[in-house]
Amino acid sequence: MSIEVQYRNRAKELLSSGEVKLVVGYTGGTTTDRRRPVFVSSAEQVDRLVLDELCIANLSGYLVTEGLLSDEKRVAIFLRPEGIRSINILAAENQLNPDQVVILGFETAGNTIKLLEGSNALDFIEYVVSLSENPVVSDSDPVIEKLEKMNAQERFSFWQDEFSKCIKCYACRQACPMCYCRRCIVDCNQPQWINTSAHTLGNFEWNIIRAFHLAGRCVECGNCDRACPVNIPLRLINRRMAIESKNSFDHYAGLSMTQEPMLASFKKDDSETFIL
Repeated sequence: MSIEVQYRNRAKELLSSGEVKLVVGYTGGTTTDRRRPVFVSSAEQVDRLVLDELCIANLSGYLVTEGLLSDEKRVAIFLRPEGIRSINILAAENQLNPDQVVILGFETAGNTIKLLEGSNALDFIEYVVSLSENPVVSDSDPVIEKLEKMNAQERFSFWQDEFSKCIKCYACRQACPMCYCRRCIVDCNQPQWINTSAHTLGNFEWNIIRAFHLAGRCVECGNCDRACPVNIPLRLINRRMAIESKNSFDHYAGLSMTQEPMLASFKKDDSETFIL
């Protein structure tokens, strides 16, 4: 029995028994190589669910932005490892009650889909810890290799050029599970913290401030990268921040549901080497 069929059966059981009110998963997109989110509310709709190597979007943000957990009923959701880490972060930041979330975990390796056993974030704690100890390294990316060979000024120029493409559509913000603020800093105009027009200064301010807001919180799911209509490689700057968080503070985002936010906590034995 394929994993897709196994999870369809599991989704049907959850809906039929009333254990969950909704299943958030994937279905076919506008083309054969695309998958889009689908919200299944009855056992009769379960056949719409698709699970394959093209199911790469992190769906966890819908639990918060769409108010799916506004009542006490539970919701099942298909999540890759980075999505499970997102649930941990959202729970730690008091944005959701993890007891309301039933996780249908899976991971992809090439064309292979692997089933992750468990029904909530606690069930996956050992798996997430193993990820923190053996993080996925993607240094084979030619752009990463190019950046690593640059000096500070060259990297600064690289990001200036990339951010100059930004059209301030905020698709990255909308796609990110960690961007759940009801009113974003860019929507405030009294005072206006960030210039709203799409020009060099405003673009740089927006993208750099967003990167800092994600420091110690980004799970590197790539939602922002894929959402960007002008193909700014946002995953690269967020990945660098994740590496710095790990190296400087031994902080791996989404390790548990009780993990304190990196920039909202401190340790008495911190070496403070980041202070110049």
